[in-house]
Parts: sequence; structure tokens; C-alpha cells
Amino acid sequence: MADQKILVALDQTSASNLAFDYALKLAQSNQSQIRLVYCLTVNPYENLGAMIDAGVGLHSSTEVQQKEEAAHLQRAQEAHMWLEQLRIAALDCGIEADFICETADPSRFICQVADDWNADLVVVGNSGKEGLKKLILGSVSQYVANHAPCKVVVVPSDHSSEVEFSTHLIS
Repeated sequence: MADQKILVALDQTSASNLAFDYALKLAQSNQSQIRLVYCLTVNPYENLGAMIDAGVGLHSSTEVQQKEEAAHLQRAQEAHMWLEQLRIAALDCGIEADFICETADPSRFICQVADDWNADLVVVGNSGKEGLKKLILGSVSQYVANHAPCKVVVVPSDHSSEVEFSTHLIS
């Protein structure tokens, strides 16, 4: 049986562009539908300077919070526009597509959406993090490959033709 429901995890990197292209080709050959998933993340250290300034009274905490909320709203709007462009590209190829954009931990959220949607396959890109960076930041693709409730394809960011398949299923 062909994979009829393909979830594509995206993060606006070249790795996720390759994952989208891979999923699109796979969906065309299997007449599948795709669901694009993008997670906005909250980086608590992004505005550390402004928070420290607010803490010592140089700016009001309300002002800092309003700026953070406005920046988050801007990122959300940009993400929705990008996802809509990808959805239209899929539709132009004859592929039924929709998308989800949430503020969440990407690793867990991708697995949860795959489970809730009863995905047959998750396609995720691998940014190629290694060593200390991978240890500290973690790897979304590795987490998804180990925890998704369905098959997972990890598309490498180095444009090689090798993809990693994972059939780890939660029991």
C-alpha cells in the first residue's frame, strides 16, 4: 500500500526545501496528500539584552513584551505566507495539501501531528548538525525518526541521493 498521507516537517532551511521537494515527488508518484508542518519556536535568549534592561528599569517590561509579541506575530505571518506558497506549489502539481503552523517544540509537535493525522510517512530534512552543536541543540530529525508513529524519511542537506529510512514504531 502506498503512503497516502505524507507529513512534511519544515523549518525554512535548505534541508527543509530538499525535504519538501522529495515529499512532493513521492506524493505525485503515489497520488498522496501532504500536510506541511512548521513550528515557530520561542527563543528565550533572543531578547536577553532587552529583558535585562527592563529588569534594571531602562525599559518597561510591558514595552519589551509588546515588542516580543509583535516580532512573534511578524514571524507567524511570514511563515503562513511561505507555507501558503508551498501549498500552492503542491496544488499546481496536482497534490492535495494543507499546512499547520504553531508555536511549539518541533520534535514533539511533529510526532503529535503525525499521530493525530494518522500519517503514513513523515519526511524531514537533516541540517547536518554534528558534534557539540548536535549535543547541545539536539536533532529534530533524530527525535522524529525515533519517536514518530509511522515511517520516517530523513532527507540529507548535502544533496546526496541517500535518504535514511526509519520504521521505528511506538508500541
